[in-house]
Amino acid sequence: MIRRFALASAILIAAASATPAMADTVAATLDISASVPPKCVFGTNTNITFGDYDPIVTNATSGTDLTDSGEIKYTCTVGVSPYITLNQGNYADTGSSEGSPLRRLKDGSNFLSYNIYTNVERTTVWGNTNTTGTPGTGNGIEQTVTLYGKIARGQNVPPGTGYSDTVTATISY
Repeated sequence: MIRRFALASAILIAAASATPAMADTVAATLDISASVPPKCVFGTNTNITFGDYDPIVTNATSGTDLTDSGEIKYTCTVGVSPYITLNQGNYADTGSSEGSPLRRLKDGSNFLSYNIYTNVERTTVWGNTNTTGTPGTGNGIEQTVTLYGKIARGQNVPPGTGYSDTVTATISY
């Protein structure tokens, strides 16, 4: 009886572990895909803060311009060629002789002219078109571009603590 039980158990175990016979094999393929769209985002930017403009000292021809710089930080996907432009701000003087409207800080009804440049020498105005903006390089890592601001000497303006403007940066890609 024990032999029969052992034999029956062995047969059941063998039958349970046996692989069914395969008549044939058929393969199928799966297409896997993804897309990576071009993308750019701004990081934390550093504002231009000129500080005190002294119309008496800077009004003389021997005076100096008031300058400061800021930063725009951005990240673009690898291979994207972004172009960063700045608008003219809220109070642009469209009658400016500098080629593009001169930006202006406003305090009440008073204006203090300034501009933003693409170079440290402050000779190339950073404008609002792709011919006056700054090209970038997308590499997937945060990039920093410096903005060079200047308030030219020789402006006779009344005192004020609220001379300000807002400029919008745009990335085109």
